[in-house]
Amino acid sequence: MSLWKGAWYLAKHELVKDRWKFLITLALVLYILLFSMPFFMDSLEGEQTGGITWASDFIYLSLLPCLGFVLNKTMAGYWKSDLYTKKLAQWRTMPISSKQIALGRLIQLTIVMIVGQLIFFSLQFLILSLDGADPSAGSFILYALFWFFYSLSIATAYVYWEVGHTGKMYFLISFVFIFIFLIISVGMALLDNGNIVVGSLHAIENGNWWIVLAALAVCAGALVIGMNRMEKRLDKRSYGA
Repeated sequence: MSLWKGAWYLAKHELVKDRWKFLITLALVLYILLFSMPFFMDSLEGEQTGGITWASDFIYLSLLPCLGFVLNKTMAGYWKSDLYTKKLAQWRTMPISSKQIALGRLIQLTIVMIVGQLIFFSLQFLILSLDGADPSAGSFILYALFWFFYSLSIATAYVYWEVGHTGKMYFLISFVFIFIFLIISVGMALLDNGNIVVGSLHAIENGNWWIVLAALAVCAGALVIGMNRMEKRLDKRSYGA
């Protein structure tokens, strides 16, 4: 079986198995909107003070990458049961290469991310339009792409730890990421450097569309490097209990 055929088979198998569980991811989309939109609107209107500008940044930095994951039983209990390691151990007994597993996981991640963020940014644009903000459709699409590329880059790092390490290690690393995002968000606010989320939209509206190309380049690099690192890690990691 060719690389792409095998990878697509694995991705399709996981997507079909989790098809209705995407509703939980949809609930996360609504959750992010519920908590981020008030901060986003205040920042957009220039009414947000430095004390709370970090909130929308932290929500975007930490939660948007999570829209690439289907929040199923495996994800919920991974830190304790290590079910993904057991699944990988089963796959490795079959004629499935490490590269097919890595590529298949990234295909699954990208498809789920596209659907989740398409819903998220479509609803956000609708809310802004109904509120009278009337953002430019072209600028908003580029803004959405910028955050999509960011999210896919960070999610690729998460997947590396997911497939290459135990559930407990993955759980701990996830908290390290959250702590880093919190430091960045609060640090930006304390230094009065503005809001990253609204700043990205304003930058694109002011003609700085190159930031989207930069995000695309970083994302492409993250996917290539991530796949290579995952393949090597899968070849040498332990699958024992």
